[in-house]
Amino acid sequence: MSNDADNTGAARSWRKSVLFGVAAGVVAAVAWFLVVMGTDSMQAYLLVAIGLAVAGGVHLAARHPGRKAALITVSITAVTIILGLYYVERFLVMEMFSDYGVDRHIPLVPYLDWMQSVLRHAFTRSPASAIYSLLALVVAGWFGYHGFELREAPGRQD
Repeated sequence: MSNDADNTGAARSWRKSVLFGVAAGVVAAVAWFLVVMGTDSMQAYLLVAIGLAVAGGVHLAARHPGRKAALITVSITAVTIILGLYYVERFLVMEMFSDYGVDRHIPLVPYLDWMQSVLRHAFTRSPASAIYSLLALVVAGWFGYHGFELREAPGRQD
């Protein structure tokens, strides 16, 4: 097999891993949003599940843990968390507006200025969003770099 064929197969594998990572991130973010809808509470600890899901999707498709997988995983996780936080915080703020009889609307399609305002509110209301977002990025990077397979410690014998 030629070197060009190997490069094409590797590129296809990485494109597939990005697709799987995005799909896993969307599924995890939708699940988080549904939990928030059911509880009317942020449930910020579920952000870590997004990082884990994205890492799982990337690893499932690529099967090559390492620096490139970690960068892909962290990038997808960051974008997924930003968009997920926007919609979760938008939902919670709209619920609060409704409870207080305020007739105000936050756009469903996030304009940059609205996104900044909503995310600023999410991160300043409680430190949990920032802490769990950072933890999700660390988890995504860790599993992206190391993968999910258990490895025996060197020199260990049972």
